[in-house]
Amino acid sequence: MASQVINGKAFEWAVGNEIVQSYGFKLKNDDIAEYNKQCFFHNQITQVKRDNFLRSASESVKHILEKEKITESKGLVSFLPDSKGQEGDVRDIVITTDHKELGISCKTNHDAFKHSRLSQKNDFVKRWGLHSDGCSKQYFDTIFPIFEELKEIKKKSAGKAKWADIEDVPKRFYWPLLNAFSDEIERVSSPEMCRNFIKYIVGSFDFYKIISTNKKVLIQAFNINQTLNTTSQPLPTQIDFVKDKNTTQYSKTISFDKGWVFNFRIHNASSRVEASLKFDVTALALSYKHYTHHIDY
Repeated sequence: MASQVINGKAFEWAVGNEIVQSYGFKLKNDDIAEYNKQCFFHNQITQVKRDNFLRSASESVKHILEKEKITESKGLVSFLPDSKGQEGDVRDIVITTDHKELGISCKTNHDAFKHSRLSQKNDFVKRWGLHSDGCSKQYFDTIFPIFEELKEIKKKSAGKAKWADIEDVPKRFYWPLLNAFSDEIERVSSPEMCRNFIKYIVGSFDFYKIISTNKKVLIQAFNINQTLNTTSQPLPTQIDFVKDKNTTQYSKTISFDKGWVFNFRIHNASSRVEASLKFDVTALALSYKHYTHHIDY
């Protein structure tokens, strides 16, 4: 079975190649394009999977180009490096014509957003662009002993300790970090912070997101800068509420006005103990003017 990375890059190739082959655009031939092509033809990708990617690519590209009224065949298709995501550019593919630039993000079987980390030295408030002053002293004073304990566990076990062997992980690590995180979010809350929060999570450039599954393709438009031919989504100005999600999911749900709601699930990215924890960020709602289009096979 192909890894998530190989599947993702293979689907990127299917979408980019569809634009080139069916609409006459040129492809920027570079190392990224070559790697994506190799992933598409990787022996871990079954022919059934390739056919599904090609179908999703064909249906979604046709819809997007018609929506954007792109009729010219002169233009360039470029694959962007993953490092762009750290700079706020989550687009995987960019179509450049004489008249406009159009971005596309490609996903397979999931609709996740950022995978940010919390660690002892990570000033997420400053890094995410939420406030220039960064995290408070109280925040760092709260999280310091938590990560120090994790570092000590790792050190004493020579890096062999596993999360499964530690008692009361949620109570000792997950919830204290989640509470410190949400306290900081509410502390720096302002109209500007709320707008910057969405731009960090969603991306600073407008784009279409294509999500390919086995039976359908989902197309979403993120048009916060009003550069796409879809309804634009107003950015929030305040936090409505923050609440916990319990049971087996240790997370915080942050609800903004204008319809934006995100869930931050904290987890260990590895089976072995590390002095950092990771967020899986999913959208529970994407503005009351969010554009979504389903195509069933």
